[in-house]
Amino acid sequence: MRALLLGDIHLSDRAPSSCTESYNEDMFTLLEHSVDLAQEHRADIVVWAGDVFHHKQPSRTSHKTVQRTIEIAKAYPHLVIVPGNHDMLNDRLESISLTQPLGVLEKAGIELLNGWMQDWPVYGIPWQQEWSQEALRAALEGWNATPDPEPLAYSLVVTHAPLYPPGKELPYEYFPTEVWAEEQGAGYVYYGHVHDYHGTYQVGDVTFCNQGALTRGSLHESELTRELALTLWDNDGFERIEIPHKPADQVFRLLEKRELQDTQARLDEFLASIGEVRVQVTSIEAVLEQIRALKLGTELEGLAEELLQGAQHGDG
Repeated sequence: MRALLLGDIHLSDRAPSSCTESYNEDMFTLLEHSVDLAQEHRADIVVWAGDVFHHKQPSRTSHKTVQRTIEIAKAYPHLVIVPGNHDMLNDRLESISLTQPLGVLEKAGIELLNGWMQDWPVYGIPWQQEWSQEALRAALEGWNATPDPEPLAYSLVVTHAPLYPPGKELPYEYFPTEVWAEEQGAGYVYYGHVHDYHGTYQVGDVTFCNQGALTRGSLHESELTRELALTLWDNDGFERIEIPHKPADQVFRLLEKRELQDTQARLDEFLASIGEVRVQVTSIEAVLEQIRALKLGTELEGLAEELLQGAQHGDG
């Protein structure tokens, strides 16, 4: 069998602050490309590894966006979704059918994967309320209950989890891949949740893979150069499949970002100088002249004037 894998779509009606207004349309264009790639590479199934929608509040995801997502889902040969933390409320799996946009996809016939997929060697582990060795062991109970463990070496776990290659873990969020490999024992893992590119790597007898998120909703340095890709998996392992996408300067508001960084730098310089330089204060206007000389912009100049006026009248 062949499975086409992708993660972290983060569909949203409203573009993130760092992205251009075409964000929603851009994401659907990428999904349409994924339909073409599934056909081109003769994928039997497609698996989304969580965070399909960005907002957990149903009112912030329009019917139009949900309906377009269903149309994409039904254009695949067969789609299953492993829910992520953005797909559920308060990290509770049962909230999906009650309050979440992903629940509408489920009611439209899209399978949410939690455990073994019927007729295929693919096993889903959704986002957990608590990532611990005990929680993982419980989530893998069906995996390890397989009567003949030999086929597990050629089976795939798809999850939405804070996994990182050894040595690249974040100090505030990660689950040790060494522990995961110990509990799973053998086979493959494809994971969402982490937006950066990790590629394919081995820990123990388990092969891990994350090609990075489909979305580029957050403006970080890595997102300016990261090439978008999907993953093709079969019994021989993972294969990177690049997907057509816009360059970063057409996705992000880079000019506004640079202007903001310049403003922040000038503000930091001004604040740092307060303790070093004495400004002769003969009037509020004299102080404002000093601030205007820094060219912080009308918004910050207006804020400074408001604070100075408030201080003069005893408001601050």
